Amino acid sequence: MKISSSLLLIFFISTIVWGCAGVDIPANATGDLQISSTPSGAAVYLDSVYQGITPEQKGFISFTNLSPRQYSLVLKKETYHDYISTVKIVSGQTVVVAANLRPVDVTAQENTGNSMVTGVLVVIIVLVLVGFVVLYIRHRRKPKVPDKLELD
Repeated sequence: MKISSSLLLIFFISTIVWGCAGVDIPANATGDLQISSTPSGAAVYLDSVYQGITPEQKGFISFTNLSPRQYSLVLKKETYHDYISTVKIVSGQTVVVAANLRPVDVTAQENTGNSMVTGVLVVIIVLVLVGFVVLYIRHRRKPKVPDKLELD
């Protein structure tokens, strides 16, 4: 009796699983997403998965039939800060994201590099000057030895 009830339970569960596998999700139970960026050409990551590049000339990269939930969105472009956002997809709706990417301040980075080089040069110059001062002081402290010794 135990074996037949176990087999019946397995048959029941497998019937449910196979039945659900063939069910199509209605189109209005999903949502769509359109993304553009200024400037264009940004790499798009949806839930940390690369999806493509935002197109040129005010176009959108589109995603259809997304399950309704929140997604993490990241846009990356060289010399620009990453655009990071959360997007909530709702059934039957299209979410539009127009991302404005902020440029990285390249001159500030260059100035940081230049100031580091300047700092190193100042330290080297100070060390050389300290070395000369030490040598000068040592030279002045040496006892003077007479050139000739005269004996009587």
